Amino acid sequence: MGQTAHGKLPPFGVGDTNGTPTILPAEKYGSAKNSENPSCMSRFPIVSTALATRPQARAGHFAARLFPQNTCWGQDGTQSAVLGLTSVAKRAATAAFTDYGDERFPWFWKAGHDWIPDFDNGGGGMITLQLMLMQCDGKRIQLLPAWPGDWTADFKLHAPYRTIVEGHVEHGKVTNLKVTPKNRTKTLSWLNPCLERIVPDILFVL
Repeated sequence: MGQTAHGKLPPFGVGDTNGTPTILPAEKYGSAKNSENPSCMSRFPIVSTALATRPQARAGHFAARLFPQNTCWGQDGTQSAVLGLTSVAKRAATAAFTDYGDERFPWFWKAGHDWIPDFDNGGGGMITLQLMLMQCDGKRIQLLPAWPGDWTADFKLHAPYRTIVEGHVEHGKVTNLKVTPKNRTKTLSWLNPCLERIVPDILFVL
């Protein structure tokens, strides 16, 4: 843990005395060499850690990242979905499935950080969408943790313990809900997707 410097991840781990608490990428580190945000990997992909702080502090940690990035292998979408930042996740998911470029086959995506076909875009978008719809904490299943209130979807998702969750979401309400096996229904909960300020205080487990 450390303090931010001018609202961002501190260089060399040295933050401002009046900075806000944030997660550092390592106990000791040098200057930034790339456009990665390793300090945010405690959200995704290493989502087995959660701050024992207020939800606003978690969002603040995300805002302190040095390199906003939601294209190609960028993880703004997945990390913001885990944090319940609906508007950020929505923009990232939308871009993943619309910003194709001028390739002969759109789903090859445009040349970005890697090569064509650049399937990182689609993979990142798919993970973001699923995390917007459903997140799991051990046996607990949470629906709509970052789902926009103006989006409609029919979904069929796989959860731990050989569980399948199906349903329809429209205007922030889930209908036609089907959980297999049925006894896993009692582990379900969901948030109002319009209340972005609510971020679940749960410990995510891989």
